[in-house]
Amino acid sequence: MQQIFKVTAWQALQYDTGKPDHADPAKSLDPGSPADKGGWFSAKVPGAIQYDLMARGKIENLYASTRAALDCAWVAKSDWLYKGEFDTPAEAVNAGTIILRMKGIDTFSEVWLNGTLLGDTANAMRVYDFPVKNGLLAADGKNTILVRVKSHERMVADKLDETEKHLHNGREIEGTAGKSLIRRYQRSFFNGGSSLLNLGTGVLGIGINRDVELLVYPAAYLSDLFYRTEKIEADAANTPCARSSGKVIFTAENVDSNTIVKITVTDADGQSVAVIGKAAVKGEQEIPLSIEKPNLWWPAGYGKPYLYDLKAEVIQNGKIVQELNQKIGVRTVELVRKDPSGKDTFYFKVNGRKVLIHGENHIPLDYIKCYATDEEYDRIFKILENQNVNLIRIWGGGVVEEDSYYERCDQMGILIWHDMFLHSNTYPDYDPEYAANYMAEVEGIIRKVRPHVCFALICGGNEQQEGWDQWGWRGSLDRFYGEKFFNELTPPLAAKLCPDLPYIPNSPHGGVDCQSPAVGECHNWGNFYNSTKDPLFVTETCWTHESYSRPETLKKYMGLDVDAPEWSTLGWHEKWRERTHLGIHNRMPYTSWFTVETLRAYLHNLELEQLRADYSALSEYRYRSPSNAGVVYWSHNKGGPLFQFGCVDYGGYPMMPYYAVKRIFDPIGIHAHRDVSDIHVMLSNHTADTLPITVEAYHLDKQGKALNKWTWETKPESGALIRAARLEDLYSKVHNRLEEVIYVCASRDGKLVAEDMLFLCPFREYDGEYRPLKIKSEKIGEGKWRITLNAETPARLIELESNHKLLYTDDYFPMINGKEKVIEATLLEKTSDEPVKLIAGILGAEGTQTVIL
Repeated sequence: MQQIFKVTAWQALQYDTGKPDHADPAKSLDPGSPADKGGWFSAKVPGAIQYDLMARGKIENLYASTRAALDCAWVAKSDWLYKGEFDTPAEAVNAGTIILRMKGIDTFSEVWLNGTLLGDTANAMRVYDFPVKNGLLAADGKNTILVRVKSHERMVADKLDETEKHLHNGREIEGTAGKSLIRRYQRSFFNGGSSLLNLGTGVLGIGINRDVELLVYPAAYLSDLFYRTEKIEADAANTPCARSSGKVIFTAENVDSNTIVKITVTDADGQSVAVIGKAAVKGEQEIPLSIEKPNLWWPAGYGKPYLYDLKAEVIQNGKIVQELNQKIGVRTVELVRKDPSGKDTFYFKVNGRKVLIHGENHIPLDYIKCYATDEEYDRIFKILENQNVNLIRIWGGGVVEEDSYYERCDQMGILIWHDMFLHSNTYPDYDPEYAANYMAEVEGIIRKVRPHVCFALICGGNEQQEGWDQWGWRGSLDRFYGEKFFNELTPPLAAKLCPDLPYIPNSPHGGVDCQSPAVGECHNWGNFYNSTKDPLFVTETCWTHESYSRPETLKKYMGLDVDAPEWSTLGWHEKWRERTHLGIHNRMPYTSWFTVETLRAYLHNLELEQLRADYSALSEYRYRSPSNAGVVYWSHNKGGPLFQFGCVDYGGYPMMPYYAVKRIFDPIGIHAHRDVSDIHVMLSNHTADTLPITVEAYHLDKQGKALNKWTWETKPESGALIRAARLEDLYSKVHNRLEEVIYVCASRDGKLVAEDMLFLCPFREYDGEYRPLKIKSEKIGEGKWRITLNAETPARLIELESNHKLLYTDDYFPMINGKEKVIEATLLEKTSDEPVKLIAGILGAEGTQTVIL
């Protein structure tokens, strides 16, 4: 049977960049030379050299300040030599095929095994498989892998003149020139005045950032395997899912005339639903696969994401020589661009049913090494599930994710919109070497992701078309460099590899200048006006300035203690600018909250502003945009401690805007808005069913006295947006706009499922009268609590915090007296040995209340 062995013991040293390429590093090491005399040090793989040096105290924490980030630039401009050692596995003796797999190297390298050059790498997005010839492994001893990871700058230096001539993007390796030439994490470069680091520069990670594996195949094997659903059929009785038809597609290697591939599909109960087989020949083959009365895979909120087990056995001369196991799902996916009348639309149809998208843009979880730990990924998926997400966009500024990431999306019913990695820049499509490298990257990504049922759309890149249409590129370039990749080369490749999936050339796209709310999909960057134009589909959102990570995260990653005296005394603004290169934002149009006496208060205010901005604009989509079929929020997570955007901070803390987005993505939503003197109550049903809903509206003064109250019963259909009520001329009956609110809520079977509070004045100016909350808590499982809250007067915003990392089913919400609020809290991570505390407060009120959970 095939075996996979990870190489886990690694060391590294700084290597002389002046030594010739493709010369055995083992023979050229000179302990007396300045570059080599530092000697070997322990290196983490997967990892990055910067983190190894930080751990040894050889460079300052690169996150700490602008100066620290600039001071470590030399690391990525140096060569580094990794040494890994492993014993020859017994299974490798007399094996038919042995492959050394480098799953990710950032970026340029040459790979040596026992003094033999196996090959080079030039793309951090690609997996490189190097064949290991018979006799190269040591039969009775240690094997040594040497990987010379080469300076980013050195490896593209000979390309800079041509790039500057055609692309006009300078010569800065950490900037747009490097971004054009180096196939690695695109948004880590300093571009347009910022990077995800947001310290006034970019830091380029360097090293081996994914696993190194030895693959051993004793005989014939499959190098590629996936299932594709082609049709879901009804029967004569019009049963919608009578059978599915599709194909198992595989690529066989080392086969002979006695090689058979056997496919067995079993359901979740272990019952066999299909067994098929075929004599194997070298290369790609297909086997038809039908399933009677299949259980379909559905996106979250529309049914169960049902998965079958597919087992592929390679049988050679009567012996099983390889077994592969995959999870597969039965589903079809379409992107509908026109309705039957010819009207422009943009929505996903899964298994023949329209799906309303609750999406998030994913940013790599680590700015330097891109990938995170299993525990960090696990927390992220808990956070996504809690937010009712059913689509993730793997954004063109990021990286291709780990296999386990896509597996979790399969399991949770989360569709994947997958950009190719072109991002807000021009690219040297005139260079045949670059073009071949890029297209090999694209093919590798599609082949990697296509076995996953979650894979729903291929997009050629991010914001190239927008740059050409709107950013002035036409005025300085003789043609659109890079367009060939997403308009000419990628479409036929995508159609060949995934004929069942929709392809769009770029995001955003459509309309006269690619940002139309009426055609295609748009990025509503800083353009609140377009949010009022009923956009068909929104793939990125942003409305205000920026917020930064939580104080706990700034302390962990930057060593910045916001409660230190220097950050609460006059002049802290100047210290902040000196340390981070960032100024102070003084526009708060959504909250008018201008408390900037301390850094802690300032960070809180930025977060509050983003909360109100997001909720205000996203509400336009859900409650006033009948054509809108999806929102993909920008961005789910922050790409660095100080990255401006994102609703989950760099340390994994869900922030205020996370809960605003969650409220927009709730299955049932309710919203109140004023139109002249009338108050409209909008109700939205994003479930798969028609549901009976009780709608209530209250006109309250600040003491909680009900000046009026209304109740209606309604049954919105799946996907419906309805006006549940119109309170005619109510605004004219308001006596004091500063002290009165309109509260609306939706209940199902007596349980509160949605609520909204309409303020009749600026958010900051509401003059509430606050009294302590009544709080009860009950432990309902390991690391889980039920919390019951009651208010005595209307509260503008309830804030629930903790001394640990908690996830709530709701937070940062309004309350009124007489409407009990029940939420659940889940412990994401214990951050100290202290008992878990719930810290509750009312925005604008004095003090907080603490409960030990």
